[in-house]
Amino acid sequence: MKSIPNRFLRFLYFTVIVLLLSGCNLNSPNANMQTPQQLVAQQQAMLQQAVAQNGYATPQDPNGSYTVELRNAYGARSRVRLPLHPGLCVQDALRLSKALEQFDYMQVKLKRPTKDPRRFLPLDVPFDANYRRIEPLNDYALHHGDYIIVTQTSGADLSELVEGATNPLLGF
Repeated sequence: MKSIPNRFLRFLYFTVIVLLLSGCNLNSPNANMQTPQQLVAQQQAMLQQAVAQNGYATPQDPNGSYTVELRNAYGARSRVRLPLHPGLCVQDALRLSKALEQFDYMQVKLKRPTKDPRRFLPLDVPFDANYRRIEPLNDYALHHGDYIIVTQTSGADLSELVEGATNPLLGF
């Protein structure tokens, strides 16, 4: 490849290559630019259109109910069937079934019925024992026929238990 002797031409050549590789439009750079007010108006219009098109609401049955099964560490099981109210989530079901009072550490699974009566959709619901709640992203709305399984777990990690046991002995 030949070298370009003039420094200005080398600079110009380099600049054009950088602009082309970066995807810059050399014809009309401000043709697609919008003001912040136009962007906000466009976003609000899209949100209003989405709300108008979305007709989904949590299905509610006047005689709807859901079931919570509590399993302790020894294998004993108990079931509670509770009435379904609009706006109930898994966190509310744990509170109403008294699972939060019974277990400190637990594993929560939600089984949602499908059109096939022999199949359920399994959903894992991670429970944060430190904050005693379910993450809002995984706090599913309850539907008629949902089956929640709450299993008591052994507790914290072994490292946390050892650290908690050694600190009082050392006087820290």
